[in-house]
Amino acid sequence: MKNMKFTIGTLLLLTLVIWSCKKEKQEETLAETTLETVSCNLTEKEFNSWFASGTATENGAVNNANSITFTHNDNCDFYKWSEQMFLWLTSSTNGETVLESPTFYTVSPKNASGKRSFIKHEKGVLLRAMANVEKTGRVDSEEAQATDDVLMDKNGNLIYYISFANDVYAQFLTMNYGKSNDSLKFPTTAADLKPINEFAKKNGVVLKDSTALAMEIKTSWVVADTLIDTSKYITIEAIIPTYKKTETVWVISGERKAKLAMVGMHIVGSAAGHPEMIWATFEHKDNAPNDSYQYVDDKGNVVTVPADGNGNWLLNTDVSSPANVSHMKFSHDSIIARANQTISPSNTVRTKPWGSSYETQPNPEDKTPAIANTKVIDINNSVTKYLPGSDIRKNYLFLGATWTSNGVAPNGYSYSPSLTEAGVAIGSSQLANSTMETYAQNGTAYSKYGSCFSCHSNNGLQPTDLSHVYGDLKPLIEIIKK
Repeated sequence: MKNMKFTIGTLLLLTLVIWSCKKEKQEETLAETTLETVSCNLTEKEFNSWFASGTATENGAVNNANSITFTHNDNCDFYKWSEQMFLWLTSSTNGETVLESPTFYTVSPKNASGKRSFIKHEKGVLLRAMANVEKTGRVDSEEAQATDDVLMDKNGNLIYYISFANDVYAQFLTMNYGKSNDSLKFPTTAADLKPINEFAKKNGVVLKDSTALAMEIKTSWVVADTLIDTSKYITIEAIIPTYKKTETVWVISGERKAKLAMVGMHIVGSAAGHPEMIWATFEHKDNAPNDSYQYVDDKGNVVTVPADGNGNWLLNTDVSSPANVSHMKFSHDSIIARANQTISPSNTVRTKPWGSSYETQPNPEDKTPAIANTKVIDINNSVTKYLPGSDIRKNYLFLGATWTSNGVAPNGYSYSPSLTEAGVAIGSSQLANSTMETYAQNGTAYSKYGSCFSCHSNNGLQPTDLSHVYGDLKPLIEIIKK
């Protein structure tokens, strides 16, 4: 990481500088902007309040962000919500993260009939990374991104994807399964949550973290024993496929046990005033180099950070080579090389490192990409500063979050000064994760279709308008059997 222009250490330095700006308003030079409005001002007291013990502890348990009481004063509120949810999901008790606990279900890949299942998390039962739910009965991950592209790290190891939904999401879907309701939306209030809690209780289930409201999570993983230092990664034990391999086709031939290391996470959740959900993303700091970006320094000047050079990146061996070119796709039980390609690693670059294009105002609140970037960088700095010791979560970067103004139905477009209509994505409106939207980052320039909502929208707020899996999921088996 010695060649990375913004490591966690330098991010921390930037935060200290930005915080000092509160005493230096007379030195501001960025037109119409105070340095206080550039930082996100996460205090140590507020950060400590996130922890179950009331004080930040190394790898300590964090409470979920209360989505019912979520308030929106500025973009930083969404970023704080995102960070707290990430720390909660990755909190570990007896070696098991919240994401692996009974609070969450794994969402299976589609079976032969195009249906998905909620897979209950049970102690001692490993997650499985197979592609045929009807064959194994417990399928928990896939080898392809939403675009069907397959990603490998630089050493030829596959990146796996596991999707989850929390118990509120699962009970909400089951409660409404088969009903016709054109006004159905994900829960955002205490009044919305009450019948879900009552339905669950009637079926013998207590939703202890229900103030998180409805959540859908997607994660990306690589085999841990291929990494130089697994101590820097959140890991799980899982079953993954083995393959019969040629240069252009890999066919699943069996399975084996492996330790997987997390390299990325999408967090999607409903919150007060936002039935369209908040869409946030995180990834490991060693994944891929950043393209050039800008931020605001301690004097209010816009600083341009050049693109990262070669380094020990997981997904890149040569920054001078063409980047983000897909080599293969997943189909049925096989990985198939694309035309004129082999099954092999590609070089990945984060083209919009903090969710904003280089030249375009990303949302109504942040007048320049530099201001928007600095807010995301600042929240990273704060979390890294306040996490004690060698907390493993320091190794993951928050890249940004996006939503719509006043929670209106997303129209699939991304905000720009010439595209301000209701329903455009705001916040980090050009957001992408290098492990999940590797080949759909749309380069460094602004793209009208550069947000999560370009795929997750249907001009409505019904769950099926927003979620790719909601309409395919079967209801909870244990409730249907009662």
